[in-house]
Amino acid sequence: MKRQNKLSHIIALSFLFLFSMVSCEKAFEEALDRADDSRETLTGMLNDADKVRGMFQACYMGIPKYRFYLYFWTSEEELTDNCFDAQGQSMDAWRSGALSPTNPAVWAGEQANTYSNPTIAWWGRYWGAVRYCNIFIENIGNVTVPLEQLSQAERDLMLDEAIALRALYHLKLISMYGPLPFIDKSFTLDYAGWKDMKRPTYDEVANRIATEMQGVIDRGKIPFKRDPLNTNDKYRMPLSVVYGLKSRVLLYNASPLNNPTGDKAKYEAAAAAAKKLLDLNAYSLEPFANAKKMYISNYNVDLEAVEVMWRGRDRMAQLSNIAGMDLSLAVPKRSNYTVAKVGETPSQEIVDCYEMKNGAMIIQNYDATHANPTFTPEAIAAGYDDISKPYSNRDARLSRDIIYNGNLFGDSYQLGSITVMTYLGAPGTGTNGNTTSGNAKKTYTGYYFAKDRDPLWYGAGTVGDGNARCNQHNIIMRYAEIWLNYAEALCGAGRLDEACVALDQTRLRAGQPSIKAVPGYQAGNQPWLMKRIQNERRVELVLEDHRFYDVRRWNLISDVNNNTVSGILPEKVGTTNNYTYKRYQIPFVWACHNEKYKVLPIPLVDGKLLPGLEQPEAWR
Repeated sequence: MKRQNKLSHIIALSFLFLFSMVSCEKAFEEALDRADDSRETLTGMLNDADKVRGMFQACYMGIPKYRFYLYFWTSEEELTDNCFDAQGQSMDAWRSGALSPTNPAVWAGEQANTYSNPTIAWWGRYWGAVRYCNIFIENIGNVTVPLEQLSQAERDLMLDEAIALRALYHLKLISMYGPLPFIDKSFTLDYAGWKDMKRPTYDEVANRIATEMQGVIDRGKIPFKRDPLNTNDKYRMPLSVVYGLKSRVLLYNASPLNNPTGDKAKYEAAAAAAKKLLDLNAYSLEPFANAKKMYISNYNVDLEAVEVMWRGRDRMAQLSNIAGMDLSLAVPKRSNYTVAKVGETPSQEIVDCYEMKNGAMIIQNYDATHANPTFTPEAIAAGYDDISKPYSNRDARLSRDIIYNGNLFGDSYQLGSITVMTYLGAPGTGTNGNTTSGNAKKTYTGYYFAKDRDPLWYGAGTVGDGNARCNQHNIIMRYAEIWLNYAEALCGAGRLDEACVALDQTRLRAGQPSIKAVPGYQAGNQPWLMKRIQNERRVELVLEDHRFYDVRRWNLISDVNNNTVSGILPEKVGTTNNYTYKRYQIPFVWACHNEKYKVLPIPLVDGKLLPGLEQPEAWR
């Protein structure tokens, strides 16, 4: 694209540090390239309908196309205790404790396979997106295009989408970096007020975000659901998601990290926001038998008619290639081609969160290594056997979401059904075991993920054929989250019976008993119920980019609760089809669950530019 010397005042980013953010500038310019090359001034852009739409499209630059947007094909889920990934790049830097004000450890650019010096990460990504939204919001009223070329209804629609997106980006920022000012102006580089900016309270900025969302809801310009027959329209945020985001930000505001006194009024506000959406009865939960289709259906399938509220725009054809298993060497062979890498694999900790079929929890407490936990009396009474049959009689979501030794994954393309063996020495898919060296295409935890993977990716043909026949969209928001938001908010507000009813929605869908019917149910015990809600959320929303934020807002990571991750070693007993299982602590350095990782540091360059925004306490 030809650079125009008058364009610099348009793409100047909100902080001096972001002025050099190449990926953001590229995203904006690519959006503008949808118009012709004759844009020299902002005035000229505002007199061209296509260029105005290009400016609007740039507002979406902060929304990842797929989950694996971190370098190198890394997901936010991998940065949590739900997963383990042995690869280097972003994952190794994060896992090993490299995070600092001069090193964000992960590169959060637009392309997961393109490396740039990771000096900005999420900070640059989301502030850059805020900047684009502010430019559009400030200038939409100055558009000189005739109404017959760009109707008032379209202008109003784009304006409210930009406002909602700006609020979402602020939510992302404060969920990572703690309370920050709500920036609603596209400041120029000579702005003199940076040094005077102060951190607001989390309550102040969260309520500002909620107010912005409510304004969009009240105006009703955005369709509640997008056109199911128009995939381009479905890329854009529906009004239902704005309702959902309001419930999310108010719940985050009520959570222990941001509400250490447990102010019930904050939980009541979050509950009310969730109930507003639930009362519309516009969505429902998919039957369990259909639930996997939410993750592997073509974009033109109207999943948004039932539970899915918003999906990522990329079909992530390569998901099983960059986070899969090598079935080309399995016996029997179930794929004609191998995978690039194993990617994210389930930790033993997420597996332990799937209850027994009667609702009994598995773990009472972990030892320091997580290799020798204490099991609950309820699990033992229900027949739990950690050594011989750890996956028997468990929540049905376990076999759907997690591939464990001997689990049936589904049917490959033309090469038969896939039963995966992960025992040590199993051809192709056997675990690397308790080691720091091994095959990059094999699990180090004894597990693979199945939840959002399509077994048809494997089979006859080539890798390209597998990519061509699969759709594996990430879910940005679905109705189950709203029920879980509601349950958590009600519990925090002390409305425990109502919280149980809300919690039961996802439990009963999965075939689990009502929470009041589980062994050891403790009526009236708020901490007990809150832990069960947190566990249900961890299971139900796994691989949907919630855990990264939940462990922070719940205040679950600190120097005291440093935590670790563990795996399972399945071993075959002689020549029989019997196996034994042994837990072990993952032997890699895992230094990313401490106080310094709870609230991320402001990049050093902007920390100097903004001295009033103090670094989080752990970084001072």
